[in-house]
Amino acid sequence: MRITIYILSFLLFVSCKTAQIKSELPSKNAITEYYESGEIKSVGAIDEFHKEFNNYRIEFWKEFNRNGNLKASGNYKLDTYTQCCTGGICDGFYSYKYGEWKYYYDNGKLKAKGTYRIGKKHKETSCEGGDEINFGFVTDSWIFYDNNGKEIEPTEKEIAEIENSSFLDEWDMMKK
Repeated sequence: MRITIYILSFLLFVSCKTAQIKSELPSKNAITEYYESGEIKSVGAIDEFHKEFNNYRIEFWKEFNRNGNLKASGNYKLDTYTQCCTGGICDGFYSYKYGEWKYYYDNGKLKAKGTYRIGKKHKETSCEGGDEINFGFVTDSWIFYDNNGKEIEPTEKEIAEIENSSFLDEWDMMKK
């Protein structure tokens, strides 16, 4: 009898499986995006969970000009903002640039480099009052260059161009 209890206890112990805990972190899926004419537009990782409908950018990306030269490179993070949907509150998704980024002229020379300062910016949404999103701001530590490689003082337009490219929402990344 005692042997039977030991055998049953042993079988019960080895037959139990540990539960798998699924991480909420996005899993990556590398993709290459192309211009209509066939040249490579960008290369990077997208969020695996949402890839059926949108290419939400995560981690390191390289973006290219039509001539094949590097246009920009750096990292993205995925985040959400509040939307008002038919059934109530829902999440809108966006990817924002963070950390060090480098931007290049069409001729391949460095245009600007720096580290985004992440702050909050108001975004109009379908909800009254909108929401606040993470946004990459250009700081005084950024360095800008002319197309010959000489360091320059940036114009407000050049700063705004880089800041305005610092996030992509679900409409920007929707599969067409």
